[in-house]
Amino acid sequence: MGNPDRPELGAELTANFCRTDPEIARHFARVTFFSDNRADLPRVRTPSLILQCAADVIAPTSVGEAMHDALRGSQLVRMRATGHCPNLSAPEETIAAIRAFLSQQASA
Repeated sequence: MGNPDRPELGAELTANFCRTDPEIARHFARVTFFSDNRADLPRVRTPSLILQCAADVIAPTSVGEAMHDALRGSQLVRMRATGHCPNLSAPEETIAAIRAFLSQQASA
C-alpha cells in the first residue's frame, strides 16, 4: 500500500480483498496483471484524469507521465498522498482532485 506509518490502511485493503468473491478476485487479478493496453491509449478520446501519488511503488511517476503523454487531453495531478490507494490514504485530496476535474469538464 505504501504507507508504513499507517498500518491500518494496509489492514483495510487486505480486509476488502478478503471479502471479495474468490472468482471475482481471480478475474480481477488476471485482467490487472496480464493485460497490456498501452497501444490503445492514443485512441482514447474521453477526457481522462490521472491521479499520481508520491512514492507509489506499483505505479511510479514515470507511469503517470507515460499515461499523460499517451492520453490526448488528459490531466495529470501529482498528489501529496503517498502509496497506491489514495482513496484510502487521502480521501479528501482524492475527492478534491476529482471534483476539480469534473468541474472543468462541465464548464468546457
